[in-house]
Amino acid sequence: MFGRLARVVVVVGVLSSLGACKKAVPDVDLTDAAPRVLLLTEQRDPTEVRTAIINAMESRGWKAEAENPGDIVARLSHKGATVRVDLTWGPDRVTIKGLTAEGAGKGYEKWVGNLEASIRDGLKKPEPVVVAPPPPPAATPAPTMAVFEAKQQPDAVKVALQRALSQHSWVIEKDEGGALIARLNHRKGLVRVRISWEQTQATITYVESQDLDFDAGGRSPEYEKWMRNLVDSIRSNTRG
Repeated sequence: MFGRLARVVVVVGVLSSLGACKKAVPDVDLTDAAPRVLLLTEQRDPTEVRTAIINAMESRGWKAEAENPGDIVARLSHKGATVRVDLTWGPDRVTIKGLTAEGAGKGYEKWVGNLEASIRDGLKKPEPVVVAPPPPPAATPAPTMAVFEAKQQPDAVKVALQRALSQHSWVIEKDEGGALIARLNHRKGLVRVRISWEQTQATITYVESQDLDFDAGGRSPEYEKWMRNLVDSIRSNTRG
């Protein structure tokens, strides 16, 4: 019994000695400490500045003890340490002045520095979003002319056009009286044109297409080839 009691006394004595050896974290003397001043790169609305401060405090675990216009007293309690600072702000700066730092030791500079960094980040303006200008409208081919070797009667021109279109697999979709809407559905793409005419010439006007690439000048090798073939057939079918 005596031996067991002696062991307990020894253990208690060792723990007491260890506790005595553990050093308390010192307070920080802020009497002559210079405040931290965060200068803003441009004038800001004080409401924006306050919002950045509040958000930074919340993200770093600081609590507001008191608030007046342009001024907040904030407190951080962390692992037995208590730090209090005074934050004042205006349109061009934020000032952080230490008030008390109990049991803070070297942690004081870290915690206040983190608060300052979060305020700075909150006041950064996002990079402007550069919106690319819309692409210029796609150029369309210029009208193609099929000039006749001699004057034609309107009815004869219409018949010649119908024959020319049929010879090159064009389909007439609509007859507007003085013009035809025709479509060519080729393995390289689809194109739709409007063909109007008078006694001396026929005019082929591009309407729309699918799967055809036109350059900035409205040119396409396939389209130009189809127009040449159609013009040749129109001219051939309007000869005496």
